[in-house]
Amino acid sequence: MIPLDRVPYFRSDLRRIAITAGLMFVLLIAGSIALRGLLQA
Repeated sequence: MIPLDRVPYFRSDLRRIAITAGLMFVLLIAGSIALRGLLQA
């Protein structure tokens, strides 16, 4: 059970985790595209 006074921090942490996961996903896709381009060259 999450204490109610922790909820605002929990929500901001959740948003930070989501943003970090999104950035990692974008970097992963960009890296794979760049790698594929280098391998084809």
